[in-house]
Formats: sequence, C-alpha cells, structure tokens
Amino acid sequence: MIRCLAYNAKKELANYIEIEDIKKALARKDILWVDIEQPNEEEINILRDVFNFHPLAIEDCINSKQRPKVDQYKDFYFIIMHALGKHEDTRVNVVNISELNIFLGDCYIVTFRKKKIEFIEPVYRRYEKAPSLFEKGIDFVFYSLIDELVDEYFPLLDSMGSALEKLEEMAFKDPNPKTQNELFRLKNNIFRLRKILSPQREVLNIILRHDFGFVKEENRVYFMDVYDHLVRLFDLVDTYHDIISGALEAYLSSLSNKLNEIMKVLTIITTIMMPLSLIAGIYGMNFQYMPELKWKFGYLWALGLMAFVVIVMLIYFKKKKWI
Repeated sequence: MIRCLAYNAKKELANYIEIEDIKKALARKDILWVDIEQPNEEEINILRDVFNFHPLAIEDCINSKQRPKVDQYKDFYFIIMHALGKHEDTRVNVVNISELNIFLGDCYIVTFRKKKIEFIEPVYRRYEKAPSLFEKGIDFVFYSLIDELVDEYFPLLDSMGSALEKLEEMAFKDPNPKTQNELFRLKNNIFRLRKILSPQREVLNIILRHDFGFVKEENRVYFMDVYDHLVRLFDLVDTYHDIISGALEAYLSSLSNKLNEIMKVLTIITTIMMPLSLIAGIYGMNFQYMPELKWKFGYLWALGLMAFVVIVMLIYFKKKKWI
C-alpha cells in the first residue's frame, strides 16, 4: 500500500495514491509525506525510480534485521528505527519489533515498513486533518513519528514492571520452576529491549548534532524531548535488569532455603526413627531367654518406651531450636 500527503505553496493539501501524481508533486517541490506499508514489487520500485535513492539504502529496506542507524547520502538521510509491532501474543510483556525505514530529504519524508505499525495511522490522520503542521518543516513530521515511536515503549515497560513485581513476590513466597521460567523470559525481553534502545539513543545523538542539516534550530528542542524519553526508557530497562537479577538470586536462595527445610524435616524424622528401629531390633532378636518376651505387658512396654524416646527427642530438638 502506498499513499502520500502533499502540501503545496498555496497551503493546499492533496492526498495521492498514484505514483505519477507523487512524481509531479515531487517535481513541484511540494512538501511530501509518502507512506509505504507492506509494499509489492511496483511500490518498492518507487524508491529507485521516483526518488533515486541509493541501492544500499533500498537493500536495507528490503532486507530486515537491520539495527537502528543513520546513514548520510548526498541528498538525503536514511534512518532505521525499531518500533513496537502489533502484539499477536496474549502476554502483554512480549517484545514484538518492526523496522521503520525513513528517508529524509529537503522537502519530503518517506516511511517504509514491511509490517503494520499501529502508531503511524493516527500521526498520518493528524497531518491530514491539520495540514498547517507541514509548515513547521519536514523535520517536524519526522519528530512526530519518532516521538510516537518512543512513547509506544512506555506502556510495554509499565506492564513489564508490574509483571516483575509479581514475579519478585512469587520468588520469595512460592519459588517454583514456572516462576523461574517467567523470570528468564522477562530477562531475555529486557535484554532485547536494551539492545534496541541503545542504538536508537545513538540515532538521536546524531540527529541532535548541529551538523545534521535537516533539523531546524527551532525544532531541535522537540528532538531533545524525544532523547530525554529514550534516556528514561534506557534507565528503566537497566533498573529492571538489576531487579530481575536480584529476583533470580532471591529465587535460588528461597529454593535453597526450602530444600534445607525439607532436608531438616527428613533428618529429624530419620533421627527419631533410629532409636525406634534399635528398640524394635532388640526385641526382634530370636533369643530364647529375654525377660520381656513372655511378659504380659511386654508389647505395651515396647510401644511406651518408643513413645517416651520420641517425646524426649522432640523436647530436646525444641530446646535446641532445631524444630
């Protein structure tokens, strides 16, 4: 799918979907936002045939798995950012990433993505309803996109924080393999987010440099705000990483304590059974002349002796605070 918003010198907004119309608008130097989503072969060719983008930049668009970066070419910048994709998993803290490729020129911005990215639609509609926003410049359109892109991470991290709080509590109260698996899964997601946010922070660093020619001085403060949000996200990720490491240590410690408690109970039971086995063994010997064997109350005596030994041992264990 391809669509285009074109804002001309007469302050008129046009909405194009035909490639020929986009060519004419580009020739007139209209301010353009060309949005390409899940493109077919013909729509991919617009990058080469209409905008004459560098083959390496086009190749990066087609081949996914690129890290966030900024590449400078003669007439444009090529920027890759990682956005949160649509969550098909029912678990709210699953990280699903989609690449957003952005071409930034003097009077145009081209957004290219192979997957649906939810936040682009409301931004597109906002510029469609308020075309005067284009007067702030192409760099402001770019800001509007990356601002929404970065803000999309906050709800995900909030849900991760809530999940982490519950898992941390479970690690202390009821350590079990399920809790451990959830902690490891959450740790992997946090680590993945950290690998994404770190280069995106570097992208904003490059954009904020004064030699990045496409950002107007009056719009630089907006990018500073996005950078601050990225720093907050990065700090949150680092904090969660430390908390998860502590929770895993607490889980292992709780598991060890639980195992020690079980071993202590089993040891106490074994210790109590040892004298009872001794008594039973003595009276189980097949000697003919044993005083209690023919005694009327011999059986009760043996049971009573066993009970007495158990009570004495329990009192002793209690006094020593072993139980």
